[in-house]
Amino acid sequence: MTALQAEGAPGAALGRPKKRVPRLEGIRGLLAVSVLLYHVSFTAGVLNSPKLGIWGDLISGLDVALPPFFVLSGLLLYRGFARSILTGVPRPGMRSFFWGRALRILPAYWLMIIIVLLTLNFYSIHSVWYVLNPMVLTHFFTITDFNQWIIGTEASWTVPAESSFYILLPLFAFLIGVFARRVEDPRRRMRRMLLGLIPVGLIGIGWTTFAYWPSNGARIFYYSFWPFGLYAVVSVGMALATLSAYGEVTGRTPALYRLAARRPNLFWLAALVVFFFNLPIFSFGTPYVPNYAGLGQELVNYVLLVIFSFLLITPLAVPEARSRFMDGLLANPVSRYLGRISYAIYLWQLPFIHVWFRNGSIFGHHPVPVGALTGKVGFWTLLGFVLACSIAMSTVSRYLVELPALRLRGRLGGSHPSRQPAVAAVAAAGDKPDSLAA
Repeated sequence: MTALQAEGAPGAALGRPKKRVPRLEGIRGLLAVSVLLYHVSFTAGVLNSPKLGIWGDLISGLDVALPPFFVLSGLLLYRGFARSILTGVPRPGMRSFFWGRALRILPAYWLMIIIVLLTLNFYSIHSVWYVLNPMVLTHFFTITDFNQWIIGTEASWTVPAESSFYILLPLFAFLIGVFARRVEDPRRRMRRMLLGLIPVGLIGIGWTTFAYWPSNGARIFYYSFWPFGLYAVVSVGMALATLSAYGEVTGRTPALYRLAARRPNLFWLAALVVFFFNLPIFSFGTPYVPNYAGLGQELVNYVLLVIFSFLLITPLAVPEARSRFMDGLLANPVSRYLGRISYAIYLWQLPFIHVWFRNGSIFGHHPVPVGALTGKVGFWTLLGFVLACSIAMSTVSRYLVELPALRLRGRLGGSHPSRQPAVAAVAAAGDKPDSLAA
């Protein structure tokens, strides 16, 4: 028995939950609707616009809603690997891990792609590769401009981004484990695990620097969306997973989690401050002018997004944290249901924006990029249509596609939760333990 195993029983400090955590479900719903609101605002031409007054400024700041999904991904998916590094127990089985991830994200995604191809882009299908490219998640890497994308799939860049994290997570865990296991003391091992995450975070900062380097010119916007730019955000989730695992296997609650348990609302208040600092009206650019920012501003905004995501998710990752405000906002039935269908809401909002504009083959013409539609509809009208249709279609997707696919886990390569540390840890967040699909 190692020093880590003798230190304390799993779950002694942080108490591993055995069922879904309502607040984690609710935050996914809140974030998904915020992303939808951001996309609708852009299409309606009110994003960062004086048309809505102060509300236009506030909506323009909702670009903070996407990064927290990837913090959740790092938190929930890395936790089993972190426990393995700390205790020496077998790491999550790779077959079960990858099969579970595929069943979670691909069926709903394929449903969206097939319908979008047949309805909005049918006239544009000119080869088998045109269909296979998005199906095998390579479309984001083979098209160099968002204007060349298949209409209705503009938001799908996050699916290959998420998948890249799935592929690299076991490698990250292996390298961090090699570094951390050189010491036996649990606290020192945990600190080494956190130090091992620094290179992961630097990948994100380095890639953002490359994407916005002045010599890249017109390509900066597209390259900034590549998966590598998200790794600093993912590393925050992995750090939270490390702290959670340390508390579980040692019986000691880390200082950060003790603070979050005592003052959870303080974290959200700080997140609100960061949100306001990230608004375009406080940036170095000119308000209401759609120009690209320079490298310096983008790095500042990038760091603000990372900090915001950390502050938003941390108190939700601590079971002992109690907040009536958070529970009222996130643990109510509406927020929780939106969280359960959040992945499909994200997938379907852009297709329904195009449907509203009758933009596609089903309406008798080749579709045009979403940018050509901007400012041609009222904000509230478009919001009501897209929100209602997205929720309805997401409900169909959940019950007819996603849940049936998840039931295949145990039949086609999955393992029982009692034998799978990652699954047991992830069970705290329900049946959808990844970022956008969380």
